[in-house]
Amino acid sequence: MKKTLQISNAIALLITIVVNYLSNTGTINGNTMKTVSDMYFNYFTPSGYAFSIWGLIYMGLIGFVIYTGRSLFKGDSDEEIVEKIGWWFVISCIGNSLWVIAWLNLYTGTSVLLMSIVLFSLLKIIVNTRMELDTHPLKKYLLIFWPFAIYTGWISVAFIANVAAYLTKTNWDGWGVSEINWTIIMIIVAGLINIFMILKRNLREYALVGIWALIAIAVSNKENSNLSIVYASYIVAAIILIFISISAYRNSASSPSGM
Repeated sequence: MKKTLQISNAIALLITIVVNYLSNTGTINGNTMKTVSDMYFNYFTPSGYAFSIWGLIYMGLIGFVIYTGRSLFKGDSDEEIVEKIGWWFVISCIGNSLWVIAWLNLYTGTSVLLMSIVLFSLLKIIVNTRMELDTHPLKKYLLIFWPFAIYTGWISVAFIANVAAYLTKTNWDGWGVSEINWTIIMIIVAGLINIFMILKRNLREYALVGIWALIAIAVSNKENSNLSIVYASYIVAAIILIFISISAYRNSASSPSGM
């Protein structure tokens, strides 16, 4: 079973990387991720530079696949972590690839459902592995826990942005609430989710991604002179940073490894 999971993880990640590469070439339906994102641009859309985080995410996931699959070649692997993750990583890769296809074919509602599958799968991995709740060697943080924490942090923000894009496409009237105010509400919700993950799961890396996204949202809106959204983004990002700092201090004080 372990070997099947190791091989499946590698194949699933390879397919996901290829699909995501093609998504920026115009091969799929003549669209790219940017052209579709521009169609549904809204105040919650981050500045373009924020999406460079995918490079870090995929580097981390490649490290995860190599680290947990090394027993295929040298008889040494973390069997327990592979089996705890189970098929959830493969499911997340399938959801990711299908999301790209749905997004580029303008099936925005379907893309929201697929993004929720990706997010749920990653949250299951966090729960199943007791991520950041126990002490482990540094290499496990670098090659297992942090890649998934960063990935999940970004997908959490991307899910909110995906919903916002769908509502933009459907011309939702916001129940009488202005688009700017709804954006501020979404920023606050994103902040609360990040704070929850710090307090309940000790996932500071997850929350750092939240700060990255909020600053990118501020940059995007600064270009469009939406200062209330800019201030809200910076304030929520600063609050998240305070919680990260408190968590890091408490963790370093109670853990000999400082992890």
